[in-house]
Amino acid sequence: AIINKLEKFNGCILADSVGLGKTFTALAVIKYYENRNKSVLVLCPKKLGDNWMTFRSNLTNNPIAKDRLRYDVLYHTDLSRENGISNGLPLDRINWGNYDLVVIDESHNFRNGGQIYGDEEKKENRYLKLLNKVIRTGVRTKVLMLSATPVNNRFFDLRNQLALAYEGDPGKIEQLLDTNQSIDDIFRQAQAAYNQWSKLDAGQRTTSTLLDMLSFDFFE
Repeated sequence: AIINKLEKFNGCILADSVGLGKTFTALAVIKYYENRNKSVLVLCPKKLGDNWMTFRSNLTNNPIAKDRLRYDVLYHTDLSRENGISNGLPLDRINWGNYDLVVIDESHNFRNGGQIYGDEEKKENRYLKLLNKVIRTGVRTKVLMLSATPVNNRFFDLRNQLALAYEGDPGKIEQLLDTNQSIDDIFRQAQAAYNQWSKLDAGQRTTSTLLDMLSFDFFE
């Protein structure tokens, strides 16, 4: 199902709870694309780097060493760096636009979307760096996102993450969806429904009530 969504929509978010195997599911997807000679980048928080490096290394504690995975591992923070070495890769010479698949672990770190900051020297945040350096540049890049908490308290948290799959251009996803509304209108309506739901009495504020309040287009 994940590969089908990556092929059709160019992106997918795997939002299982902690401990349900998101990493190993992603490794299976990586293996599928590497078997087709695709270049893969894993972007993760630094605290998870050792895990991802282990699964691609010839180590005795790597349970899938026989698969000989070869993906690159970089950290979220590396998107904002211009120099230095990260996991053996020289950041000033990385061919960012040559990745066919990007796996973003803990993708909720990109939930706030693109922002420009700085008073004198304008700089892009990591979200825009990812869009412009990796996804919009070079080969067409598929995006697999992993998160146990893709939504904090806004449905736009989810929208911003999914937007990475369609390069921030709603037109690229809307032509593939069988919906009556634009993607932004769908999430705007979902946020309004959530706001209304959050004000209900505790007895009424159930998951089934929220699902009933969301439009059919949201589930498309």
